[in-house]
Amino acid sequence: MNDSNYWQRTIASPGLNRRAFLRSAAITGVGAAAFLAGCKSSDSGSSPTGGASSGGATSALFAVPEGKRGGTITDVGLDPTTGWDPHATTSYLTNNVTEPMGIKLIRHDYRKTPPFFSGNEELIIGELAEKWESPDPLTFNLTLRKGINWPDQEPMKGAPITAQDVKYAFEHAKLPTSQTQEYVFQNIKSVTAIDDYTVQIKANYPNWRFAIDLDSYNTIITPKGIYEWAGGDIKDPAKARGGGPWLLDDYQPGSVIKFKPNEAYRKVFGVPYADQLNVALLATGAPRLQAWVAKQIQFFTPVTGQTEAGKKGRPDAKTVDDFYAPTSTNALFMKVGQKPFDDVRVRRAMSMAIDRDGWGKTLQTEYKAESGPITWGFPTWKLGLDKMPAETQKWAKYDVAEAKKLFDAAGVPAKNYVMHMYPYNATYTPEAQLITDSLKKIGLNTQVKIYEYNNWLSTAYIGKYDDLLYGPDNLDRITQQLADRLQKGSSRNHSDVADDASQKLLADFQAAKGPAEAKPISDQLQIRSVDQVYAIYRPQGTTPHSWDASIQNYGEKGDLAMYYQNYYRDAFYWLA
Repeated sequence: MNDSNYWQRTIASPGLNRRAFLRSAAITGVGAAAFLAGCKSSDSGSSPTGGASSGGATSALFAVPEGKRGGTITDVGLDPTTGWDPHATTSYLTNNVTEPMGIKLIRHDYRKTPPFFSGNEELIIGELAEKWESPDPLTFNLTLRKGINWPDQEPMKGAPITAQDVKYAFEHAKLPTSQTQEYVFQNIKSVTAIDDYTVQIKANYPNWRFAIDLDSYNTIITPKGIYEWAGGDIKDPAKARGGGPWLLDDYQPGSVIKFKPNEAYRKVFGVPYADQLNVALLATGAPRLQAWVAKQIQFFTPVTGQTEAGKKGRPDAKTVDDFYAPTSTNALFMKVGQKPFDDVRVRRAMSMAIDRDGWGKTLQTEYKAESGPITWGFPTWKLGLDKMPAETQKWAKYDVAEAKKLFDAAGVPAKNYVMHMYPYNATYTPEAQLITDSLKKIGLNTQVKIYEYNNWLSTAYIGKYDDLLYGPDNLDRITQQLADRLQKGSSRNHSDVADDASQKLLADFQAAKGPAEAKPISDQLQIRSVDQVYAIYRPQGTTPHSWDASIQNYGEKGDLAMYYQNYYRDAFYWLA
């Protein structure tokens, strides 16, 4: 390949010959730069129905031949927490309802098999972008598809989606007042609309994953002028706008969110298949079980103790008993730059005080294995504890006697420390109590402070906590799990990791020339994170999941919902 094209050279799959690679890129409408880094075959990303036509408009790009039209898909969820602005949250609850309405430059391609399940997070496809290329490591040129319009709503009134919209959206996302994912936007130096259908992004530093990371919570393209029209923010659902597969039709807080197809999107991409998407707003636990048994919802993830009741109540449904490939993780964090947690002996002692093997038995819940710096949802990137040096492994093994020796040697002052947490579901509070009981065995007395969700997000979660933080991170990208978690200054760097060695490894990871070069660096980062105990990871629980047998294109294991927890994915389902 031409070495002058940085992205083509570094991201194109080494498993494809030039002819097969260019053919796959043309079929999907994705340019020869940055398609399927690290994929195993040229077939995994190709579209069954064709790509861009010569006239600019596309035809059913995402549709598959067997898809059926009509009917209502009924999913289940919770109310959005911070309004309807895709640039104002890192909360998956808000992301869930902005994603279905959103269009992006590039998306992960999961029309058939989701990328994480196949071990290939780099499986991507152009959505608004028809092709992309880079003449040098810091320049990224994207050609937009013609013929894609905004829906016929104020203030857009069916206007074409253009490069000016992309520039406006990204510049808004980079404002200090926006709350977005740093791993994407900190590397964007500038965005220029070269013409109506050409966008040029200048980067601050080389990053081989730049194209892949353009599918994040916050990279949804918003119409130019939308924030001025909406009065500065988008808290009012009546002003929620987007160019994606669904349009907000009705929102009844605490009851239901209703979406209808965006015909402007359906005309180009062929989806949604359903004529309506309803999201029943039900708390986890008994309300969802009752709705599932009553056939009011078509998807069900039981909490502890509900698995058998869910199966018995819906023998007609499909169920996966042990679907285990999470991309989110749970961990106990401590600020490594402040006493006593600046002493690695204290952190190692805390880690050794946790009985991970006995975790599930103590809580009477099924747990499988540690989630670690990278979770098991990324099989090609995950470095299991058993693959780490023995000297590193021991810090994650249960040994109260050795932990007490380390803790005493560090001379930690006797005081009560605070663990900040939000009880995402019924297991979190007893989990926190298990941790506090474990830490008391070595002499670290801890009390739990529980937050309401919005208060948790705006305070403790983004780093304004003291002492300890316990809870989950919804990290559905490798970049989030590494750079976003460990990079100095990131709001998801809950332990305030800032040491030179880790920052150097992160820089090397981002500047790698593709996955083959990045993988050993990722392994080093995972080993260092466990060795230095930047976080204490809990065992990962099994995740039974059930879905209505009428739901099609859901995969053999309920793949799509488990990897992308938002309702954009529902555009790809149809009813038998």
